Amino acid sequence: AQADVFSQIMALDPTGILVHPTTAEAFVDPINSAIADDVQIVTFAADAPDSERTAYVTSDNTKEGNRAAQEIGEALGGEGSVLVMRNPGQTNHENRDNAFIAYMEENYPDITIYEENSGQDADATYSAVMTTYQKDANLKAVFTPEASSAVGAAQAGLEIGNGDQALVCACCDTSEEILDLLKAGQFFSAIAPDQYLQGYMGMLDLFFAAHNEVLEPMNGRADAGENLWQSPFMDNGLSSVTAGNADDFY
Repeated sequence: AQADVFSQIMALDPTGILVHPTTAEAFVDPINSAIADDVQIVTFAADAPDSERTAYVTSDNTKEGNRAAQEIGEALGGEGSVLVMRNPGQTNHENRDNAFIAYMEENYPDITIYEENSGQDADATYSAVMTTYQKDANLKAVFTPEASSAVGAAQAGLEIGNGDQALVCACCDTSEEILDLLKAGQFFSAIAPDQYLQGYMGMLDLFFAAHNEVLEPMNGRADAGENLWQSPFMDNGLSSVTAGNADDFY
């Protein structure tokens, strides 16, 4: 469906498109076709690395997964069980989960890892947490690669703790619900990419890629017929959000 919308936008003869390619492989041909038609394409948050896209703006998904795993591992003292929620088919979420699991396995080998699929659904996450806890009462933490399903993990943790948060719940991204839970002491942490800077840098990338006339690059790209603004990757950074700094992220 997203690729269909991309095609509809291309029919409007745009100068550039800022796109979050949910599935990388599905966007290689559409992006390459757009570039061939002199339409600038910048990807953000998720990428299509095998395409000819002009630039990619994101926080490093591997760093996000690593940071979350480090924080949870330290909070658990290297012991217990952790449930990792999956969202199959979305590349950046898979990268976050894979990085989280790899970091845990390397640095906290005594922590048991379970995996379930959520599809970014809070109810599915709640059910997965409760089912996992029933078979392993040593479940101590839950990690989700996005904020929507994380609310279900927090709800399950409160039920397990009879009103107190019994689980170390962490996610990537933020939402108003997650920030409220953090401030209430009912959520552990969120790894937040700087979404504002991500969008701002993405638009700058598109503008300069489309308007080479404003650039004086002092290199040979112009004589070679290349786009003077070919920037493969920009890292917009990330932050750890806790109860102490949650107000800054609303």
